[in-house]
Amino acid sequence: MVPRPGLRIDLIPRELPLGLVGLGGAALAVWVGAEPIAVFPLAFVVSVRVRLHRI
Repeated sequence: MVPRPGLRIDLIPRELPLGLVGLGGAALAVWVGAEPIAVFPLAFVVSVRVRLHRI
């Protein structure tokens, strides 16, 4: 994703419990044999809040 002029993208880490849930879920999924390409984007979405602002 490439930001356009006048668009601000903020990536803010979530509170500690929800971030740990995302990272723990990703570690568990990789441990049982799931593909990392399917697991890590979901863990990123769970552990980081993405905000889009029009300037």
